[in-house]
Amino acid sequence: MQHDQKQLHQIAQDYLCYMFTVEEIALLCNVSRDVVGRARLMSDSPFFLNKCRPEWFLEWMRTHPEFQLTKASPPPAGRCSDKNRILADPMKGKLARKIRRQKCDTKSLLASR
Repeated sequence: MQHDQKQLHQIAQDYLCYMFTVEEIALLCNVSRDVVGRARLMSDSPFFLNKCRPEWFLEWMRTHPEFQLTKASPPPAGRCSDKNRILADPMKGKLARKIRRQKCDTKSLLASR
């Protein structure tokens, strides 16, 4: 029997011993089945006999950075991207601004003809 998300949340609150399938965990936690399936295949996954509780799954996700569902994280503190390196070096920054200015001047010159 298929349940919707609201019914699954109610079941999770009322029956603390109820274990959920991969599809139900995906629906409860708002993640794709692929993510839950990949997590289930890990050696330390919270799934027991292909079933799990949403709390266990969410806690496991928090402790595994490769399964975080956020966009790209900022670069580590010791490393800078190329753009940041240019901005950090004043001479390169001036050169980049000068090149940009020349490109804008060329575009405006071409547009005025």
